[in-house]
Amino acid sequence: MKSKKKYKKGDTVLVKSFAGPDVCVVLKSRYIASESEHKLGVDGWNAQIISQKEVEKLRKCGVPYKKGEKPKVWVFDWEIIEKT
Repeated sequence: MKSKKKYKKGDTVLVKSFAGPDVCVVLKSRYIASESEHKLGVDGWNAQIISQKEVEKLRKCGVPYKKGEKPKVWVFDWEIIEKT
């Protein structure tokens, strides 16, 4: 069984995106469904893409981000590949 890695706010992690390429993001805030008011959803992170290189990888795959944008994104726990 795979051991569950612990990540914390401010960590930079590599994630598998739905658009195709793996991208690096910075974790901003944690969401745990069982601790939420309505007990809905899936555990994950609010995160932000801070590198223009990562934004360009996604733009090349058709994601409609603007040049120079630093988008906020949602990251499911299972999308995290590793801490960078």
